[in-house]
Formats: sequence, C-alpha cells, structure tokens
Amino acid sequence: MSSQKRKIDISQMVSPFLVLYILHGTQMGEGVLTFTRRIAKVAGYDAWIGILLTWLLTTIIIVIVWKIVPDGQDLIDIHHSIFGKRFGNLLSLLFGVHLLSLSFYVMRSYIEVIQVWYFQDLSIGWFSLFLYILILYLVLGGFRTVVGFIFFSFWIPLVLSFSILIAFQHGHMENLLPIMNTSYWNIVKSVEPMATGYLGIELILMFAPFIHKFHKGLKWAVSANGLTTLIYLLVALSNFVYFNQEQIQLLAWPSLHVWKIISFPLIERFEYVGISLHFIVIIATSCIYFWGSVQCYYRISKVSFRGISIFLAIIGFISMFLVKDYLMIEQLSNIISKIGFCLLFIYIPFLYILKLIKSGVTKSHETI
Repeated sequence: MSSQKRKIDISQMVSPFLVLYILHGTQMGEGVLTFTRRIAKVAGYDAWIGILLTWLLTTIIIVIVWKIVPDGQDLIDIHHSIFGKRFGNLLSLLFGVHLLSLSFYVMRSYIEVIQVWYFQDLSIGWFSLFLYILILYLVLGGFRTVVGFIFFSFWIPLVLSFSILIAFQHGHMENLLPIMNTSYWNIVKSVEPMATGYLGIELILMFAPFIHKFHKGLKWAVSANGLTTLIYLLVALSNFVYFNQEQIQLLAWPSLHVWKIISFPLIERFEYVGISLHFIVIIATSCIYFWGSVQCYYRISKVSFRGISIFLAIIGFISMFLVKDYLMIEQLSNIISKIGFCLLFIYIPFLYILKLIKSGVTKSHETI
C-alpha cells in the first residue's frame, strides 16, 4: 500500500475507552520485573519520587501527542507533512526499527526468565518459533484481534502487582526513611531508566487512526498512564521495604524474589504461577509493538501486510540467536532505554514545535 492518506474502515476501529487497555498493555511488559533495580541504582530508595516525576512528564507527553495527531492520521502522515516524503519515510523506517526492537526485547527477556527459573536447557529456537507463530496469528487477525488479546491480558498485572503487597507484612518500612536522602539531580536522573516502563506512548502515533473519534481517547490514555504509575509505585515500595539497597542491586528480577515469600496450601512456589501468568502479558506487549512495526512499514511501502509480517517475524526469530546471554540483554535494555527516553522527551516535543511552526507559516501565507 502506498503512503498516501487513507481512511480506515470503521469495522477495523475500536472505541476510545479501549485506549486505556492498549496503552496500559504496552507499558506492562518485562520491565515491571526489573525496573526497581535500575532506578534504585541511580537514586536509592528515593527513586519512588522519580516514578511520580516520570508520571508527570509522560502525562504531559500524552497531551502533546493528542495535539500532534489529527483525527484519521498517524505518524507517517505527520512525517510527510513536516519533512516531506523521502526524509519522512526514512524517519518512519527508523521508528519501525524501534518498535520491532521493543517487541524482540520483551520476548527475549522473558525467555531468559524462563531459562533461569524454569528450564535451563530450554531451546531458544523452538520456543521463539512458537512465540512468533502466535504473534503472527494475532497480528494477521487485524488490529481488533490484537486489542482483544490486550484486553484479556489487562487484568493479570493488576492481580500480580497486588499479590506482592504481602511484602509489606514482612518488610521494614524504615527502609524508606529518611526521605530525600539523595540529591535532587539523582532523582531527576532516575527518570531515564524509569522511562522504559512508560514506553508505548509513542505507539499511539501509529494506532491513532484505528481509534473511533480519537479525540475522545485522551482521558483514557491519561487514566492508563496513571494506572501504570500506581502499579509501579506498589511494586517499587514493596521491593524497597523488603530488600535493602545493597540486596536489590544484586537481583536481576527483584519482583520475582518477592513472589518467593508468597505461599498457599496448594501452591508453595507462587513465583512459578506469577511467571506463567506473565506469559500472557508478554505476548500482548510484544504483539502490539510488532503490529506497530508492521503497520509502519506497510504504510511506507507497497508490500502486503502479510508479507511484511512474515518478513519481520523471520528477522526477529534469527535475532534471537544473536542475543546469547543475560549481559547482552542488559546491554540491549540500556540502548532501548536511552532511545526511548529521547523519543518520548525530545523527539515528540520537537515534532510538536515543528508542527506549530508549520501551522504558523501556513496561516501567515494564507493571510497574505
């Protein structure tokens, strides 16, 4: 399909309130298992203030996104309008790489969790093949199918996050004191690693045309961002009161270790239940990012949606063998964190400023 403007069939659209589930689903991936270690390394146990700061900044970015995107248009149209077709397509190509990398990272990180906690001899090849077949099935079913699966997965993070509240019964609240035990600058710096957990806001730029009456979705996006923040706060505080600062920085997945203290008469190892249920969340998050990448390339090329999906799935499958261990996953995470931070807090505001300038120039020409 060519990159000219097109109208999405209403049968492919979803209601504005589903933005709540879509955005929250993109934000609650693998990062919820690891973010406390990353932010505590920067700002200590005052990092929970950094979570609130990140929430405030990302809420502003969400409002900016709604000001950037007109009804019926997406990032491709915006790039073409501001930068022209050729350079706009190049920027869209890079944006597609970003989304594909996020989809890959979420899956590869989860496979690492499975290998460490479940099966050390798990075949990356066969399990990755299964994951990509499942994702292809969902993505080729259309945007509504992807959203339906995200809606189904929405409730799992809520249940799992509240399950770790038991840590408050066994933890030490004095770990959180004194407040502001670190510098203001360290709290500000904690926004960068924390921003990874809020990635998905940029994906709104791609699925905006698929939201019926898109302008009504803003309140739902802000609500989703607030819900994500609430869960991150609960997870962070539970981790902080249960582990001291030295311990938490040595744990790859602090939240999984908190689950280890939960036991029931019939379920002694609750972390196995948590990891298994989290599989649904991982698929939903990977799927929406993968869909965004496919949609991005579909809009700037003449290749079929199915063809692009299969091609990108093959690339992702091959890439699984290139990231061989946990250290490489951490390196990939650091790269994605920096790129995501720049995308959210630099590029999106930059687009908004350019759009304002372009609108001003256009109006002045019309006046003349």
